[in-house]
Amino acid sequence: MKLDKIYRTTKCFGVAKGAKIKGAFPYGFLNWVQVMGWCGQTRCYLCSGLVDDMAAVRVDIRKECNPTHCEDAKSTSLKSESVDWVIIDPPYTKILAQDYYKTEKHYHGINTYTKEAERICKKGGLILTLSYEIPKRIKNCNFIAVVGVYTIPFTGYMRCFTVSKKKKQLIEKGEEG
Repeated sequence: MKLDKIYRTTKCFGVAKGAKIKGAFPYGFLNWVQVMGWCGQTRCYLCSGLVDDMAAVRVDIRKECNPTHCEDAKSTSLKSESVDWVIIDPPYTKILAQDYYKTEKHYHGINTYTKEAERICKKGGLILTLSYEIPKRIKNCNFIAVVGVYTIPFTGYMRCFTVSKKKKQLIEKGEEG
């Protein structure tokens, strides 16, 4: 993979309007993802919160979010290679998981969730992350975009947004990638 082929920039959004809970996607963020062409037909939100996409699989540990799958997003009951688009937007720190959602016992770093995303994502599909952490390169995937995301008026905490594409030819155990 050539580094000059990776889309890199920063992007500013507004604060989510009418968010029912803290931690919603920034205002206009999902529309921008779609405009950029980083969307899929069979979608899955890991740590979905109250995302408004009723055609998608929504995994969240909290029943009050009305997920399609009420379970820990680090290890789901979803079938392997069952979706072509996965976005991961977990609580960004254990403290935020505690303060916002009371889910600190289920807190995991971004790389824990990317392992599950790689398992459930179809070959050629996209895995997107939004976190304070910069994820490691996901097994069997290549980065296609890395974007610093911030919101106005809260510019103090930039998040890392990544888009990775799962390879159509997967690397077998023991092979070089």
